[in-house]
Amino acid sequence: MITKYGKDKICIDGTHGLNSYDFNLYSVLVVDEHKNGIPVAFCFSNKSSEDVFRIYFSAIKNAVGIIETTIFITDDAPAFYNAWSYVMGTVKNVLLCAWHVTRDWHQNLNKIKNPEKRKIVNKALKAVKEELCLETFSKLMKQFIQELENDSDTCEFGKYFEQNYAKRPEKWAH
Repeated sequence: MITKYGKDKICIDGTHGLNSYDFNLYSVLVVDEHKNGIPVAFCFSNKSSEDVFRIYFSAIKNAVGIIETTIFITDDAPAFYNAWSYVMGTVKNVLLCAWHVTRDWHQNLNKIKNPEKRKIVNKALKAVKEELCLETFSKLMKQFIQELENDSDTCEFGKYFEQNYAKRPEKWAH
């Protein structure tokens, strides 16, 4: 499965804190022609480091060879991609997992104390993220950031968004 579907897309994620033994589960997934995620490799470890992921990806390489993928999707921690590129080679498109991005945004929306403004910003975030036309996206993004910065209730969230996401929309925007 990894050699058949891994040429298109590799997804990597970790599951933390699910047992009392302090072990994490790291999974490599591929996506089939029906857009179903298929887990193809697993790693249990009590450590989360680039060195551990190099060993993990080397084991995959030893079993099936080098996987040259077009898209690499993961969370925002660099250890997964750094280890993958060291073992398998660089990837043209490195994307952030949409679930992780949305979760991070929702956690930081709490910087906006006014619940109504929080809802408005959340709706605007979704509109920006899902915009497919590059020209419209650029306009929405510029307007979104200006509105955040010009409102004392949302400026703290605006600073967070600019620092963490505004400069790299190619990693998270549709």
